[in-house]
Amino acid sequence: MLKRKILDILFWVLLIILLTLIIWRVFGNSPTDLSIILTATLTLLLKLWAMSDELKEFKHEVRFSFHKVKEDINQLNKKKR
Repeated sequence: MLKRKILDILFWVLLIILLTLIIWRVFGNSPTDLSIILTATLTLLLKLWAMSDELKEFKHEVRFSFHKVKEDINQLNKKKR
């Protein structure tokens, strides 16, 4: 939970920095293209990392719920006999 919050905060900070660099590049011609590309890459990687962790948690919850359903069906089958 804490890891996800940290990743979300870092994502938003990097996104703001990225937008600032792009605006600065358009109007001030100051930052290099490499700095903009690196910031964009880091932003995307952090977002993918956060989404990957969320997907792992979701898969675990789905697997657990299917396991519970299987147990319930087995109990119902035993009661029928």
